[in-house]
Amino acid sequence: MHNQATTAPDPQAHEPVGKQRLGELRSWLRDHALQTAMQKRAAGVPTYSVPEAAALLSISQEYLYRLIQASAFPAVRMRLGGSQGRYVVPAKAVEKLLDDASAVGSCIEVGEWAQRWHADVAGGAP
Repeated sequence: MHNQATTAPDPQAHEPVGKQRLGELRSWLRDHALQTAMQKRAAGVPTYSVPEAAALLSISQEYLYRLIQASAFPAVRMRLGGSQGRYVVPAKAVEKLLDDASAVGSCIEVGEWAQRWHADVAGGAP
C-alpha cells in the first residue's frame, strides 16, 4: 500500500518549472515585440504599440505605461468615449528621445524631456 504523503505531488516542486516557463514566455513576447518594432522601423511605420516602444527603449511595458499615464512620454490614446482603449506611441517620440540623449551626451530626465516636447509641439506656448 502506498503512503499518500510520499505519492502526493509537492506543490513547490512545480513552481520553478512554472516560473521558468513564465520567464520564457515573457522573453519570447519581448523578442517578438522588438522584432515587430524593427520591422515597422525599417518600413517607416509612424507608430509603435507600447510593448514595441518599450522593447526599443529597453524598459518594461508596465513602466512605459506609467510614463505615458503621467504625461512623461508622448502617446495617442485610442478610445471611444469612456470605453477602454489602447495607446499608440509615435515613432518620432522614440527616435527623438534617443537622438536627444545622444546629442546631449549625458543622462536626460524623461519627465523634463517630455515637458520640452510638449512646448515644442505647442509652438513654445506654455
